[in-house]
Amino acid sequence: MPAQLLSLEEGPNILLDKPIVLIGRHEECDIQLNSRKVSRKHCCVAQVADHFVIRDLGSTNGVRINGVRVQEGMLRPGDELTIGNHRYQIQGEPSPVAVRPPGTDEKTAAPHAQGDDLESADDPVPLPDDPAIRAPRGLKPTDLHRAVPPVARPSEAPPVPPSSLHLPTLPPRG
Repeated sequence: MPAQLLSLEEGPNILLDKPIVLIGRHEECDIQLNSRKVSRKHCCVAQVADHFVIRDLGSTNGVRINGVRVQEGMLRPGDELTIGNHRYQIQGEPSPVAVRPPGTDEKTAAPHAQGDDLESADDPVPLPDDPAIRAPRGLKPTDLHRAVPPVARPSEAPPVPPSSLHLPTLPPRG
């Protein structure tokens, strides 16, 4: 069974069955808490490797872990979490998250070995064959530095000697 935030008072339990769960009052949130103490987009809970992390998204009333207000913090089983005026207890461990290759869905994706996530990938991710991101005709991507002349920064520009400035002379005021 996936981990969950078990409500310690009246209110819904929150199932942590997705890599990122957005919590707030807004209709776009995964979990909607109808309370004036909860901001429209209050916080999100993300599974990172083998633990959960909560991040406050600039809410007014904040997020507390075991009574301490945090901007971001790691959640452990048994921790008490307060979101606005809702109190929860963390139950269960994160389940292994399978990372799907681009262009596949849950039904066609092959399961990955545990620990096989994007952070451990050493190979570059190929860009799509899109003409909008290609080098101009006749140039290789490595030649782009020759196609664009360097721009001198004001601090790098040579100083202009005062003798080379030609200022008009004005008649004396009289």
